[in-house]
Amino acid sequence: MVLIHEKISALLEQRRLKKRDLARALGVSPQTATDICKGRSAITLPHLRNLVTFFQLRAEFWLDDHRLAPDEVDRADKSRIVDALARAGFLQIDDPTHLLQHVRAFVQNHRAAFLLACPDLTAEERRFLGLHEQASGAMGQIAEN
Repeated sequence: MVLIHEKISALLEQRRLKKRDLARALGVSPQTATDICKGRSAITLPHLRNLVTFFQLRAEFWLDDHRLAPDEVDRADKSRIVDALARAGFLQIDDPTHLLQHVRAFVQNHRAAFLLACPDLTAEERRFLGLHEQASGAMGQIAEN
């Protein structure tokens, strides 16, 4: 499991930023920024909002505990996302969430045939469609509940 403070530290290092840059962005003291980077201080909702703005990465990236590094889709470029949704026709649908629920249900009910027809799905695409692998054993049963 990847924690938010691990993502922050990795991104600071990758982008050659200092903890004082993070402190300014979050509106906290340098000591609090250090505590956040070490996992000793909690991330609040205002901190999360400021992380999205500072790193230009969507909130979903920060909440995904499976990935340390962001993907291209994690970039918080809203105009690119809106353009992609418009090209796909989603902006013309009154309730895209309703449609997506039906698509997920269909895909899950026809899982084997769908996976056979679409073998190149990424792990993220499988998770999005509800096709992630269920863990086995006691830990998997706990996680599923």
